[in-house]
Amino acid sequence: MTVYRHSFLLLALLFLIAAAALAQSSRRASAISYCERGVQYHKQGEIDLALTDYNLALKFDPTYAEAYYNRGVAHYDQKNFAAALADYTRALELKPDKADAYYNRGIARKDSGDLAGAIADYDQALTLNPKLTAAYNNRGTARKNRGDLDGALSDYDQALKLDAKLASAWNNRGNLWRTKGEWQKALKDYSRAIQLDRSYAAAYLNRGAIYLCLRREKEAQQDFVQASKFDAKLEPMIERYWQKWQEARSAEVSVR
Repeated sequence: MTVYRHSFLLLALLFLIAAAALAQSSRRASAISYCERGVQYHKQGEIDLALTDYNLALKFDPTYAEAYYNRGVAHYDQKNFAAALADYTRALELKPDKADAYYNRGIARKDSGDLAGAIADYDQALTLNPKLTAAYNNRGTARKNRGDLDGALSDYDQALKLDAKLASAWNNRGNLWRTKGEWQKALKDYSRAIQLDRSYAAAYLNRGAIYLCLRREKEAQQDFVQASKFDAKLEPMIERYWQKWQEARSAEVSVR
C-alpha cells in the first residue's frame, strides 16, 4: 500500500506541475495576443486602446518584457515621460540585453532634461548593438547640447558611415558646423539633408539661416518659403531670423 500511495502522490505532483506549466503557457499566450493587438492599435494611432491591451497583457504575464517596452513607447507618445521611463526600466530589468529599450529610455531621458542619463543609455544601447545608427545620431545631439562638440562630430560621422542616407544626421551635423562657425560645411550638410528629404522643413530653415549669414537673401527667402510650406509652426522662427537680419543691416547703416 505504501508503494502505491507514494506512486499516487508522485503522479499527483507531476500532474500539478504539468497543469501549472500549461496554465503559465496559456497566460503567456494570452499576454502575447493582447500585446500584438496593442501594437496594431498603436500603429493606427489608437494609443488609449493600445495601452488598455498592454495593461491586459501584463495582467496575464507580469514578467513579459515586451509588453512593458511597448507600453513605454505608448506612454512616451503621450508625452508621459515618467511612465515611459518606468516601463523601459522594468523591461530592462526583465531583459537586460534589449538595446532598443536602452535607446528609447535615452530619448525619454533627453526629453526629461537628463542629458547625462540619455548619453549613458545610448552608450549601453551601442554596446549591445554597435550598428544602431539612430543611437549615434541622438548621442551626437546630446553631446553637442552638453558642449562636447568633438564627441558629437564623431557620433554624427559614425551615423553617416553606417547610413549615408540618414537625412537627420546630415542636418544635425550641419547644426554642429554652424555652432563652430563653419558655415560652408554647414551649408553643404543641410543641402545634402534636403537632397535626401525634399520635405525636410528644419533643414530648409537651417540652410536659410546660413544663407542670411552669407548675405544671400534671395536663396534664404526661397528656403524659408519651403520651410513654412512643410511646417507652418516654423513661421515665428523665420520672422525672428528676418528681424535679426534687418537689425544687423540697420546697425551697419548706422555705423557708416
